[in-house]
Amino acid sequence: MRRLSGLLVALVLLAGCVSRAPVSEPVATVPPVADPQHCGERAECTTKVSRTLLFVFDYAAQGAPLVQRDGRLLFTPADAPASDWPAVYIRLAEAEQSRFAFNGQCRASACRLSVEQLLAIYRSYLVDQPCAFSAAPCRLALRPAASQ
Repeated sequence: MRRLSGLLVALVLLAGCVSRAPVSEPVATVPPVADPQHCGERAECTTKVSRTLLFVFDYAAQGAPLVQRDGRLLFTPADAPASDWPAVYIRLAEAEQSRFAFNGQCRASACRLSVEQLLAIYRSYLVDQPCAFSAAPCRLALRPAASQ
């Protein structure tokens, strides 16, 4: 009888374990990568505006048409001389918690760089790791985003 009651207790305990949800391993979280076009604080936004102006200056030094400014928008004017460099449109970020917008357009039959390549170069300037204005891949060592 003792054996039977011991077996019954063991079966009840096993049944209780089976009915429980399995305990899963904690999921490792990967920190998000910082977005170079985003700025959180005024000082960071001001620094990135300066880096954007450096990008625009260096871009023109390579032979791209000069950009014009209208408020927070930097753009290649429609009447700019024909060029094999993409036209750019950059909207500067506001003072805090904002984002720099970038767009481009190839106005020639073929451009030296694709808009995606030019965006990668622009982003490299924003993180103070400027890549060359060439078709070579622009690789950035991005830091994880600061936890908020």
